[in-house]
Amino acid sequence: MRFMSMVIFIGIAWGVMFLLHVVAYVPIARAFHISVPYWPLVLAVVSFSYFLASMGVRLMGGKLADLFYFVAAAWLGVVFLLFSVMALYSLVYVATRQDYPMVVAGLLVLVAGLSVYALIAGRSLVTREYTIPIKNIVEPVTIVHVSDIHIGTVHQEKFLERVVALTNEAKPDLVLVTGDLFDGSAPVYPEMLQALDTLTAPSYFSHGNHEEYEGLGLVKETVKDLDMQLLENELVVWNGLQIVGVNDRQSLRNTSLDAVLSGLPLDATKPTILMYHTPSDWEVARAHGVDIMLSGHTHNGQIYPFTLLVRLAFPYINGLYEEAGKYLHVTPGTGTWGPPMRLGSRNQVTVLRLEPLVQN
Repeated sequence: MRFMSMVIFIGIAWGVMFLLHVVAYVPIARAFHISVPYWPLVLAVVSFSYFLASMGVRLMGGKLADLFYFVAAAWLGVVFLLFSVMALYSLVYVATRQDYPMVVAGLLVLVAGLSVYALIAGRSLVTREYTIPIKNIVEPVTIVHVSDIHIGTVHQEKFLERVVALTNEAKPDLVLVTGDLFDGSAPVYPEMLQALDTLTAPSYFSHGNHEEYEGLGLVKETVKDLDMQLLENELVVWNGLQIVGVNDRQSLRNTSLDAVLSGLPLDATKPTILMYHTPSDWEVARAHGVDIMLSGHTHNGQIYPFTLLVRLAFPYINGLYEEAGKYLHVTPGTGTWGPPMRLGSRNQVTVLRLEPLVQN
């Protein structure tokens, strides 16, 4: 059943990628009178390159397979940008029935420039800080929230070391990782995570959807010897703070966030922080007295204008939200997935400074 679901998913994704290539290619070919023999077949093969690269990394490994994967993944981002501008240009062509080669050339230069910028941004890291007033704490607490690091073929050990270094610079009291620590693009092994043992603060980790794809049992075995503690639908108390880690909603299957929280011995007199990968069910969390819910998953769209589509799926896509004294923080992600690119979003390490709520 799982195999068939994967085949269907790949088939649909391949069809979408082929459509993007066609929309990107046809206006360019028409404007410059380019004729590629059997171009639908060529585009179909190119559209499948990312899936071939993914299989190559899994089956063969090595630097050559990693390079092929990086190029194929970067091409996904380039094609998406080409599709975006050529789709708009095609509307002009339909209205005027006339091609403008200089405009097409300008759009190609624009996409090339944006692609280079997006590739550079896909490797950079920024820090953003928020201050959150919270009840029932006596002393300020500094929490670093990271998510969607996607350690694998593109973001490897060196990238994780940079994330840890930036995290430690914030001098946190606590580090919380809300899923998709693994990318799923490469086999996982404990050595790739050694940098996490250099974190200077206690750390907790909850599952994301990519941990589900990788296999929760394998992930648990991989992280078992780290200083970082995995929370699977569990509650721990740290210095008076209740830290709850709930598996991503895809992993919950026949249960729900409501059922998991109902089964935990939450103390209403203590502040509660929920680690929950997908920014959904915030109203459920608030109903259970959760003071701060931490999520990721959206990547803030990662590459504009894909951001606009992500906003249709998730009303809470990036930043800090407040409702009746309860908070939701959605990080844009600390790494990238698919295209190793960022355009209109950044790889972010978030610093949350919790301060005692001053009641009037």
